[in-house]
Amino acid sequence: MSYVDDVYKIEYTYNVWRHIFPPVPDKRKWSSVSPAPFKLLPDRELCRKPNGRPYSSRICNNMDIEETTNQQKLCGWCRNSGHTSRSCPNRNG
Repeated sequence: MSYVDDVYKIEYTYNVWRHIFPPVPDKRKWSSVSPAPFKLLPDRELCRKPNGRPYSSRICNNMDIEETTNQQKLCGWCRNSGHTSRSCPNRNG
């Protein structure tokens, strides 16, 4: 039993391309062809992404919400509250 469809076989592909295709008619006759009855819109997913920071496609849930605590943020250098590591009085330089 064959599990491959006939479409994927070489003989089928050869039968498609063995016919002679008619040439494109003269360009002057193109005006007789009616335009498409619908408006073609570009697929936005295939467009290039804009430069800059990428947009997040992640959906936030309960795990993303920080728990509110009464603790103040601490300095990264001295671990005291009331200032940040940029304005730390104990930082050298």
